[in-house]
Amino acid sequence: MKASDLEEIRKYLSNVSVQTSAKRLSEAGGIKQRLKNTKEVAVSNTDHDTAKLVWCYEQILNIQENFLQAFGNLKSGKFYEAWCLFERVEIELHHLERHFPTSDNVFKLALIDKQTRQFQSLYPYKYFLSPGYLILEASCSLCGQKRSIRNPCEHILGEIYNGEMCCRKIGNARLLETSLVENPAQKYSVPFTIDPETGKQVDHYDYSLVQYVTRGLREAFDEWESKWTQRRHPHSRYKHIGRNDQCPCESNKKYKKCCLNESGVLRPHLEITFSIPPPEDLPPIMYT
Repeated sequence: MKASDLEEIRKYLSNVSVQTSAKRLSEAGGIKQRLKNTKEVAVSNTDHDTAKLVWCYEQILNIQENFLQAFGNLKSGKFYEAWCLFERVEIELHHLERHFPTSDNVFKLALIDKQTRQFQSLYPYKYFLSPGYLILEASCSLCGQKRSIRNPCEHILGEIYNGEMCCRKIGNARLLETSLVENPAQKYSVPFTIDPETGKQVDHYDYSLVQYVTRGLREAFDEWESKWTQRRHPHSRYKHIGRNDQCPCESNKKYKKCCLNESGVLRPHLEITFSIPPPEDLPPIMYT
């Protein structure tokens, strides 16, 4: 193994925003194989530092790849699929930050983290299914030894050994309950409606905000900012709301005792700023 091999891979990872998303994704498989080969050599030479560095580079490549795939899914209108990939990015960044400075933007990790959070904030998902399990059997992913409070192994959860991270494999578990929560441990558990006639799952969510930003971006690493404020919207938009109905500002007060006495209804307002001018045919959007 040559030091130049890792330097070439490092240079490749640092140039993630230079190439188009399609070209980058097409080359990812070859880079993964080179990293795998490099790690095998490092492990055989008991070079633990290099094996750990390769693991970090593998994580960085996965983060970049999942972010680019998520952006591609957004462009294709596959919003839930993109949501799941953004969650993977979030998890992978969490694992990496223990071993590598993710705030350093050499590999665009800080930008990926920021834009992932911004995209997530635009999604209409508010509630999630959260299952509760009783773990009956768990083992170490590295040595296979069954783990319990009284039966630990020598490996520390989350640490890197021979280029692999120690985690727990769940061999047996019992589902205890499922709750509806706002801040889930697993964000992919989004509840969807079921068509009563076909019995098939239906995606009933409004993705207009995510779609607007995606249409305004030319490439995945084009920077953008989102800022939520509040503005008064004219009462003419709410002629269908009765005086004694709940105020459309969602204060849980009656309309007549809330915004009806003001110049307009106080509603959330989203401001989007693109670092690169968006396409001229980007239509305006109104979020009410």
